[in-house]
Parts: sequence; structure tokens; C-alpha cells
Amino acid sequence: MRTGAKLAEMGVNILLKQEDTARMLGVSVYTLQAWRQAGFGPPFVRMRGNDVRYDLRDVEAFIEQHKSSSIAEERAKGRTYNGAPGQAGS
Repeated sequence: MRTGAKLAEMGVNILLKQEDTARMLGVSVYTLQAWRQAGFGPPFVRMRGNDVRYDLRDVEAFIEQHKSSSIAEERAKGRTYNGAPGQAGS
């Protein structure tokens, strides 16, 4: 188990930088920023100015909530293949 996950289990609040969060989700920082503007993605904490952080537990929960076993399951949830909400799959 990762050290960060162990600390999170102990109740320690692990705040990830945008770059680390984007890497965990397999997207670019720009995609993460676009998701924030669209109201999609894991919850974030604005520390000050442009310093945005993500709680490790929220990022892991977001990943779990968006797991699917098939394209049909994705379509049934009303998501496109990239997980964007409210759009029909093509």
C-alpha cells in the first residue's frame, strides 16, 4: 500500500497538487482545469490565488465512482467514453 494511502487511512489529510492529481487520473493539468470550470471532476480546495489542491481521498473516491466494466454501462450512465457527464455516447 502506498504511504499516502496509509496516512489517509490514519486520518491525515493528504492534499495533492494539480500535477499529481492529473497524473493519478491520466489526464493533463489543462483537462483538470477544464473539468473544474465545468463542475466535473473531484472536489478541490483553493488554497489562495491559483494554488489548487485535491484531497487524496476525494480523488480515489472519484476514480471508484467512475469505474465501468463496459461501454454499455457507460452509455447507461449517460456518459461519453471520456466520462464527461450529460452527453450521449457516439
